[in-house]
Amino acid sequence: MIEFIIDREYENVRIDRFIRKKLSKIYLSDIYKMLRKAKIKVNNKKVSQNYRLKLDDKITIFTNYNFALEEENKETFIDLDKDRKIELEKFIVYEDKDLFIINKNCGDVVHKGSGHDISLLEEYRSFYKNGNINFVNRIDKLTSGLLLGAKNIRTARELAEDIRNNDIQKKYYILVHGIIDEEKYGSSFTLENYLKKDEDKVVLTNDEKKDYKKSISNFKILKKYGKLTLLEAELITGRTHQLRVQLSGINHSIVGDTKYGINNISENIKNDEKMFLFSHYLKIENRNIEINLNIPNFFLHKTNNF
Repeated sequence: MIEFIIDREYENVRIDRFIRKKLSKIYLSDIYKMLRKAKIKVNNKKVSQNYRLKLDDKITIFTNYNFALEEENKETFIDLDKDRKIELEKFIVYEDKDLFIINKNCGDVVHKGSGHDISLLEEYRSFYKNGNINFVNRIDKLTSGLLLGAKNIRTARELAEDIRNNDIQKKYYILVHGIIDEEKYGSSFTLENYLKKDEDKVVLTNDEKKDYKKSISNFKILKKYGKLTLLEAELITGRTHQLRVQLSGINHSIVGDTKYGINNISENIKNDEKMFLFSHYLKIENRNIEINLNIPNFFLHKTNNF
């Protein structure tokens, strides 16, 4: 028999996810079976798999499995050399006991996969020696700027809820191809349409359709440079590739965006190794946190050529 008492770290977490976290070698199907047969109880009562834990709940697990005695999902940390530790520390622009915010470089992957065995997630878990580190707002490999990390499960859950409720404000600097017509769009404009993830790309439509999600972004024209326009964008919704697809949809794709970009562009602005999409502003009002970064040097270098 194994017992757990729930503290604030796991408050409101589903019981099946809690058990999987604590007893990593038990199959999820076995957890469901044990719940159905009351081999797992909360406060001596049978509960369903979607039961959400409350503070001070007592979980009792009746099992003969020897492997279940491994009560923690042991985290294996990677070895970071001295230079990388210094670099990871320099990325941090804000930190408190519950969360941290970094200025992510273009090219760094947030989560491993697609040919990347190591990501910022593994690196910062190793940097902090904390297996509960999680990034809350996922940004693309080629997108740079502010990335929000939680140091514990409770904070990750709260921040994810803030994002769902649009309680976290995010703004971006963007450099796009072409000169945006202010007579048509105005100096500030809103793009509102519908997006759907389709295999390896996101598809846009202006009409409401099944499986398409409403997407809203606000834009402000900051400056024009010959064949380029500098924008500031604010996400109202946070769909996958939202800004990239919306801007491509009005024929002003982001410089350096090879997925949604245009082909017929001049030699001095094609084949960019960076995508000119930079998350510069993050505000978490209920935590009194506000970060605003200056426009990055690689933007300035690009615009100085025009």
